[in-house]
Amino acid sequence: MTHDSAVVGTASSITSIKPVVLDGGDRGADLHVKLSAPVAGNALPIVLLSHGFGSSGEMYQPLADYWAAHGFVVIQPTYLDSRTVGLPHDDPRAPHFWRHRLADAGRVLDNLDVLISALRGLAGRVDTDTVAAAGHSFGGQTSGLLLGLRVLAPAANGENHADPRVKAGILLATAGLGGDDLAEGMIDKLPWLNVSFERMAAPALIVIGEEDQSILTTRGPDWSADPYH
Repeated sequence: MTHDSAVVGTASSITSIKPVVLDGGDRGADLHVKLSAPVAGNALPIVLLSHGFGSSGEMYQPLADYWAAHGFVVIQPTYLDSRTVGLPHDDPRAPHFWRHRLADAGRVLDNLDVLISALRGLAGRVDTDTVAAAGHSFGGQTSGLLLGLRVLAPAANGENHADPRVKAGILLATAGLGGDDLAEGMIDKLPWLNVSFERMAAPALIVIGEEDQSILTTRGPDWSADPYH
């Protein structure tokens, strides 16, 4: 699919707005979203960029700016697990952070018109049918869920959360398989790490670091390649 937008390799000026505030519903707090886009171009595709655990939609800005400068509308929600939200460790929502992330991602996709209209000059220039989900670490798992990744017991029973509006994904240094591959105690602390990639069928770019040893697993850096294999 081609787009009448900036050509990759040729950067253009960008514009951003933050925060665009969406009603958070039962998450118990408003959802803050940052939006970045090139100042020129039409039929611009969308990247929903999800931050890692504890980070925020203010982070990963060099990457977001690069994508925006090369023809993408980049949407960065701040999820409940962000330190900027300030939830205490014993907050009853904490065991369900992954579900709240899914709900927030759906909230973003449900309100694309609201978000687009908030950035001056962007309305009418976006291809809302072409959406990719990208994310780092926990954000990679969030993106994977939108592509068909399944969370298994004890956090869930493998239900399907794939969103047909998301056509492709980019998973950056995300978690691999759970079960015996997790470090001791992790299944109790972060039960949503027990996952299956068997039905994650949408196209996805899986990016790992050869020396990126995670404390979450007993395996080596190849753990993050599990979504690919």
